Amino acid sequence: RLLDPLAMTVQGSSAAAAAAEVRAASGQEQASVPVVPVPVAPPVDCLEETAFRHFAPLLGACQGYAARSGCRFRSASFDGLENAVAGAGAIAAVPASRAKDSGPRLAAKLTAAPAVSDFRARLNAGDEMLVEEVDRAFRIVMAESVRNAMMGMFQTLEMFPPTPPPLGISDDDCAYEDVTAPLPAVAQRLYNDQARRVSDACGGPGVVQKRAMTAAFLVDFAEAVGYRLPPVPETQSSMLKEISTRIQEELKRRGDSEEVQNRARDAFLGGLGAGAAAEGLKQEAQKWWTDNWRSVAWAAAGMAVVGIAAVATAVLSNRGDDGRRRGRREL
Repeated sequence: RLLDPLAMTVQGSSAAAAAAEVRAASGQEQASVPVVPVPVAPPVDCLEETAFRHFAPLLGACQGYAARSGCRFRSASFDGLENAVAGAGAIAAVPASRAKDSGPRLAAKLTAAPAVSDFRARLNAGDEMLVEEVDRAFRIVMAESVRNAMMGMFQTLEMFPPTPPPLGISDDDCAYEDVTAPLPAVAQRLYNDQARRVSDACGGPGVVQKRAMTAAFLVDFAEAVGYRLPPVPETQSSMLKEISTRIQEELKRRGDSEEVQNRARDAFLGGLGAGAAAEGLKQEAQKWWTDNWRSVAWAAAGMAVVGIAAVATAVLSNRGDDGRRRGRREL
């Protein structure tokens, strides 16, 4: 657990005493404990406030909460806190249902609650600026999900990086989105892109990753408050179709066992992540993976049938020739 200097006082009591009072009241149906949160900046800000400027107030208020939630917004985190919103220095009533929250965790939620309530209302009311930024965050999450899935699959197939490296791919070639290329070339380009991210010459290490985490947080928030997320973008949908085809081609070329094929599939699907946003991708990926394997299987079966038919034709032809030769000898 991250150490956090967030502190809270409860009518002159310590945070530990506050938690004890809430637990003591948990047996009462409507019990609540008055709490005054005193927020202090968390040690590490995992949300990039400048990446989505119209959501910046929400992101700033949620920094302490995000530091404790793995940088994800969870729908149940603010249950019971809808009315626990108070002004500066005022006392907020916290329901007994939040008895399991530690003092710092509860303080972080109380700090974020007013902004969560405000932005929930604005987003569901169709605020154009917020809707635009949620849609942009969603596209970032889709792109990152496919990227993570590809990276996990390449690692499972021991192709990250591929050995030997494919010819014609320079160290600065990071165009892994071109999944029409052979799979080793795609793997090398993705490896180059990951190496660039680690060093990240454009703003310092982790900048792109932090932006992606912030986008995921916003998509979580939008889903949790009932906003209807857009469909899977055409770019990612096309990539799923193409990459599944490249995977099948490579596995067939390598002659990998069914176990290796299943591991590669599981790594790819698992890398797409969780939540409503990832679920749409998983459904499409599963469909295309299954359909491609079916077509490959039927193609293999078709070749087998053709091969058997050719052998049978040859045998019958030989038998016919033998019969004709015997007939001529008997005449």
